[in-house]
Amino acid sequence: MNTAEKIYQTVKGLPEPMLHEVLDFAEFLQKKNRRKASPSKSQRETDDYFANPLVIEAIERGKADIEAGRVTTIADPKNIWGSIH
Repeated sequence: MNTAEKIYQTVKGLPEPMLHEVLDFAEFLQKKNRRKASPSKSQRETDDYFANPLVIEAIERGKADIEAGRVTTIADPKNIWGSIH
């Protein structure tokens, strides 16, 4: 008996409302599997962006600035330029 047959044997005696739950879950898994198999456009764009060595260099420079204390404090995010210390 394969897995699909086992699932059928397990659920065939369940009441209709529970069968709807099983179906909902199976459809959820199906959608989840499709997303993993085919990354979204935004995911591909993000991957492409971070594949750029210049982006990685800029991130590393920013991390070095933070570690060296070269940071700016913004006291009021609603008034960025007026609240920089």
